[in-house]
Amino acid sequence: MEELALIIFTICVQSAIGIMVFAAIAKYLNKDGIFKTAVVCAAGLAIIGLLASFLHLGQPIRALNSLAHFATSWLSREIWFTSAFTGLTVLAALMILFKPTAKGAIQALVALAALIGLVDVYAMASIYTFTSIPAWNSGSVTIEFYAAALSMGAVFFLALSGAEGAKVRQSATIIAGIAVALQVVSMAGYTIQLGTNNSLAAQQSLSVLSGMSGAMIVKWLFILFGTGLLFLPLQKQQFNVSASGQATAVVAAAGTASISLYAAAALLIIGQIVGRYLFYSIMIISRVGLS
Repeated sequence: MEELALIIFTICVQSAIGIMVFAAIAKYLNKDGIFKTAVVCAAGLAIIGLLASFLHLGQPIRALNSLAHFATSWLSREIWFTSAFTGLTVLAALMILFKPTAKGAIQALVALAALIGLVDVYAMASIYTFTSIPAWNSGSVTIEFYAAALSMGAVFFLALSGAEGAKVRQSATIIAGIAVALQVVSMAGYTIQLGTNNSLAAQQSLSVLSGMSGAMIVKWLFILFGTGLLFLPLQKQQFNVSASGQATAVVAAAGTASISLYAAAALLIIGQIVGRYLFYSIMIISRVGLS
């Protein structure tokens, strides 16, 4: 159950961070945009993730004890940054719901939440890269976490913002595509690195990973296919022939965009969840304690 709590925590919070990053970009490009559904959803995901983080600690009181070690503990930093991100995101959502006319304040809150969220992703990754688990001692973990946050955030934001987020659609698609491409390259290098690690724990982790090749195939098929679908609407919208035919082409593209976008969101998010399950499955400790 501890691993389940960690999966829920990291996936929900990273998705929320990604949503707020694209909400901040969208508000910069479209200052009149509200993006209520996307920001409220981000707040809900952040709350769910924060609650799950207490479950994986075993005893919630441990979280309070960890708060005092910000200068030396990545766990403490993660708790602080996650709490700050959640608080700012919830406040932004409340402002949008009850005081939508305060656009300047909302834009500032969204931007600040996005910035702190990006720092939080680094803190999350650092907890794992500095542990006694050889399979996690790699910079690829940081790339994996950022790629997950940006790709899931992009599809969530586009699916939830609808026509209001049209101005950020191309940027979000390109960013998600680049993030996933870096994730693929990083994981390929990581697998080679893990294979050359002489640590017994590392070899055991590699053996576990090899035994779950089916799940690995599902992960990459879903992530790559889902990301590929994000580009489909952009290609469809280019078919404008005449004034009368243009309206037909745009309507057809809009319908295709909605279907492909929801399919992309489902595939990409499921793929990242499977990947996170694999990540925690290779946890083999080489020594007692944290480095």
